[in-house]
Amino acid sequence: MILLLSKNKTLADAFIGDLKHEGFQVQFSKDFKDIRTTIHRFPACRMIIMDLESFRKKAPDILQQIKQDALLKYIPIICIIRKDQVVEQLIAFESGADDFIYFPYTTLELQLKIRTLQGLLDLQNQLKDKESKIKTLHQTQKILVTLSHYINNTLSPLYSLAQLTNDKSPTDTKKLKGATIQTVELIKKVLIALNNFVQTGEFKLVENGIYRDLMIDIEKELEKSKLN
Repeated sequence: MILLLSKNKTLADAFIGDLKHEGFQVQFSKDFKDIRTTIHRFPACRMIIMDLESFRKKAPDILQQIKQDALLKYIPIICIIRKDQVVEQLIAFESGADDFIYFPYTTLELQLKIRTLQGLLDLQNQLKDKESKIKTLHQTQKILVTLSHYINNTLSPLYSLAQLTNDKSPTDTKKLKGATIQTVELIKKVLIALNNFVQTGEFKLVENGIYRDLMIDIEKELEKSKLN
């Protein structure tokens, strides 16, 4: 969905009519009191088109407000501007505008511009999807490596004890049984800790620019379980 921000009803009607022929859904708004609140009312918005003439001197400030909003900053902003407004175009670009539609425009020019931007958006979304999958894979690998570390470290002593155990000795058998129970309990606690990390929101390998050592996190969780 394309959000058109303009106070010019004539321009907006012509704009919407031209884009509807290409199958684009356009939502028109002339409410500029709180621009970010206005945009947030349209969660399906994938592109913002601003009529700079409607905003006048407030345009740079409004563009910056949008780009500073964490939920809006990646939405491309296309500004409608007259071709002779070179200075205004430069200021808008420096303030966050991604592209321009020059007024007056022909229907063909507008449709080609939006098609091109739509194609770039689709490529951008595909890239984001791939990056998300790669991130998930890295996180999964880290979890598996951590889990393997704890399982190997806990099973190795148990395996050594089993090799030395005299199965005819009640004392040795009792020790082996106790060690087995302790090993199972430790692995269970590690699994619970890992599950808690994954379930409490998005699991991040890097937090505030610092690499997250999952093993240290688990050790802290195990220390907590000893106190309980």
